Amino acid sequence: MGKTRKYDEERELPSPWEWVIVILFSLSIVLFGLLVYHIIPDGPRHWDLGQLPDTPAESVFSTEIPSRRAVVPQQMPILPEAQPLNPPKAHRDPLGERETGR
Repeated sequence: MGKTRKYDEERELPSPWEWVIVILFSLSIVLFGLLVYHIIPDGPRHWDLGQLPDTPAESVFSTEIPSRRAVVPQQMPILPEAQPLNPPKAHRDPLGERETGR
C-alpha cells in the first residue's frame, strides 16, 4: 500500500490541481490589472505646446550663415584668485657658453 507522508513538504498534489492553482493565480493577476485599468481614470493632459518652431529644415542656420563675432563674450566672471588669461612669457637668458661668436 501507499506510504503515508507525515510532513506537508512530502505530500504531492494531484497533477490537475497543480495546473488549476497556477491558472487561478494567473487569472487573479490579470483580473486585478483589468479592474485597476477600468476603475482608475486617465489623468487630464495639461500641456499645450502648440506648433514647435524649430522643425527640421526650418532652422535659421540651415539657410543663413551665422554671423561671426570678432570677440567671443566671456561667459563667466573671472575669479579673483584666477591666473591671468595670457600670462607674460618668462624671460630666458641665453646660456653663456653659446654666446661665442666663432
